Amino acid sequence: MKYNFSAFLFFLLFFSPFQEIFASNKTRQPVSPSGRISVFLDTQNWFDHDFVRQQIPVVNYVRDREQSDVHIIVTRHDAGTAGTNYAISFIGNRAYLGINNELTYWAASTNSSDETRRGYTNILKIGLVSYLSSTPMIDRVLVDFFMDTKGASGQDEATAETDSWNSWVFEIYGGGNFGKEEKLSNYSLRTGFYADRVTTEWKIRLRPFLNFNNRTFVTTAGDIVNTTHRHGYSAYVVKSLTDHWSLGVFSSGLSSTFHNLDYNADLVPAIEWSLFPYDEATRRSVTLAYRMGYGYNNYKQTTIFNKDEEWIWTQSLEASVRFQQPWGNIRAGLTGSHFFNDLSQNRAQIYTSVNLRIIQGLSLSFFGNYEIINDLIAIPAGDRTLEEILLARSQQATSFSISGSIGLSYTFGSRFSAAYNPRL
Repeated sequence: MKYNFSAFLFFLLFFSPFQEIFASNKTRQPVSPSGRISVFLDTQNWFDHDFVRQQIPVVNYVRDREQSDVHIIVTRHDAGTAGTNYAISFIGNRAYLGINNELTYWAASTNSSDETRRGYTNILKIGLVSYLSSTPMIDRVLVDFFMDTKGASGQDEATAETDSWNSWVFEIYGGGNFGKEEKLSNYSLRTGFYADRVTTEWKIRLRPFLNFNNRTFVTTAGDIVNTTHRHGYSAYVVKSLTDHWSLGVFSSGLSSTFHNLDYNADLVPAIEWSLFPYDEATRRSVTLAYRMGYGYNNYKQTTIFNKDEEWIWTQSLEASVRFQQPWGNIRAGLTGSHFFNDLSQNRAQIYTSVNLRIIQGLSLSFFGNYEIINDLIAIPAGDRTLEEILLARSQQATSFSISGSIGLSYTFGSRFSAAYNPRL
């Protein structure tokens, strides 16, 4: 398995830089006689394709990148509760081979979904103008500008540089749900708080949370009540050192019936190295992160190691790869960790998520995750009752975890995407 992962990582690192060389061997092909350019939208399920087709009707939307004049890749990256940054890559193909562009759109967290889709659609319009300018379709394009006393941030331009909140964004949330049947009732409550600050130099978060759940089963032998809670916090401070290095400190705390923790807290410094500059992370990323920290566990029940409480030193190393390129999307990672007080208490994980366009119309996707688990030190001692197992009241011991999926699809027929039609 280690050999296969190394070969896979080698392929990712060395195939991507040469894809432009392969592209340069392609021949330019003319735009269709109608003058319409063909566009392939490479996006995720949050992207509103119907709205974009309706707002930009002067191009043909095709279902395969090989049939496109412009391949558009749209990715999004959360900046805490402040909002979301959309990275939009325009990759020229056929008649526009080698004509590429990168644009971004910032959507504040206060945006409605309609405001956000109108925002990234407007950026798509702007990016397509340079490709449409040499076609008859340019006559159907109107470019306009507006003057406003407010800047893009919504503040007066004279004071746009002044932020009284110093990039801090706060969110308070709360809610619950309930359900009732003749022999089953349940309700849950949740509340929490976010405090985020994201700049090019700093990434800071504080998040406390409370979760409470209750389920009642009516049986002939009497009611069975299952009450659980999960309360805690997570926090981190990450500082950008260079284009390839960052340093951070992470902390978390937890009180959980499922994890047999009366309360837990830890403090974990970390350092990360990125093979590519961080500003390329929307399209490609290869990182190596090391963490070492100290924590305290106080258990609800005595554990299988005869512990009621303990202090723990830990360390972990994680390598991760992420590519979103015209040939598909790949995410993979390898993680290892252990406790210093007992090296046999360790964990290793390898995961891969791939979506590859093999040939025109043919795509392969698969996901795999494998974990070797030897660090479940909070498992309560003694045998679990059948009731406790079925109700998942506490975590069960296991030495491994495997999950995966695979899929293959082939699309053929008209090369154009379906038109927008909202009827029925």
